[in-house]
Amino acid sequence: MSMYAVEVHELTKRFRRLVAVDHVSFQVQKGISFGLLGLNGAGKTTTFKMLATLIRPDGGTALVSGSDIRRDPLEVRRSIGYVPENPSFYTRMTTMETMMYFCRLLEIPSETRKQRISQCLELVGLVDKTDSYVGGYSRGMRHRLALAQALLAEPTVLFLDEPTLGLDPLGARNMRELIMQLKRDHNVTILMSSHTLPEVEMICDEVGIFHNGQLVAQDSVENLRHTASDTTSIEVELASRPEEQVIISLRRLPGINQVERDGRRLLIEAKNDHELRPRILETILAAHQDVLFFGARETSLEDILLRILQDESETAS
Repeated sequence: MSMYAVEVHELTKRFRRLVAVDHVSFQVQKGISFGLLGLNGAGKTTTFKMLATLIRPDGGTALVSGSDIRRDPLEVRRSIGYVPENPSFYTRMTTMETMMYFCRLLEIPSETRKQRISQCLELVGLVDKTDSYVGGYSRGMRHRLALAQALLAEPTVLFLDEPTLGLDPLGARNMRELIMQLKRDHNVTILMSSHTLPEVEMICDEVGIFHNGQLVAQDSVENLRHTASDTTSIEVELASRPEEQVIISLRRLPGINQVERDGRRLLIEAKNDHELRPRILETILAAHQDVLFFGARETSLEDILLRILQDESETAS
């Protein structure tokens, strides 16, 4: 049995002369959360929709839970759940009627439907809304109902398209906690496409970065931090305003690119070399400056994404 929930092989999609996805290959291990990232038009959404069998590829293929998206799309759909960016339901149906409707579409046995619906609604926090009309739902509640509907078939892979887009901070946090609970307690593999990079960073174990229809990077966010840039940002907070002499001394150190003063803080851009950090600290202490805080400023996923895309653009030119 394969250790991968998703295996993509040379996947390709064209829209007339535009090659939207260009021979993309990657694998997603079972039980992890994987984020598809990239600028608009990069190919991530098209890849996402091909894997969810919403559009058909022109070349290559993929296995989702062991089933081929081209040869057996119906079997793929039986093993996945899908939550669209803007979930829509019949507004004059209640929550229970909506869930029953999807149970019939999914051919869930009638004797197990009520129990399965109750489990899914309880998981997303809507178990007390069974008689409420969907037309009165907020955007966040519609997202939760869409997630409950996607879980009815007990999917092994869950596709989430912009799951927190347009939600208020509380709704986004609730959705994020639900997603992480699914991965932790139900061993569901999650693929999500999102422009909300802080959410991706909190949720995803791995990310794939798309550029001009190709997958240009795939790794954990932590590993990408180390490989996407050869520099690091260091922040130092002192007990008093840094003296000019300590700034001059720091700028003379090999590997230091930039030193800026911001009140009692020093913002240092340096070569990504762990041996350099003790020398920076020694230089500051030698100037008789009391250090309150010394640490590297973590590179955000946004910084990583933009750096990789910049490198790809420079390579192409």
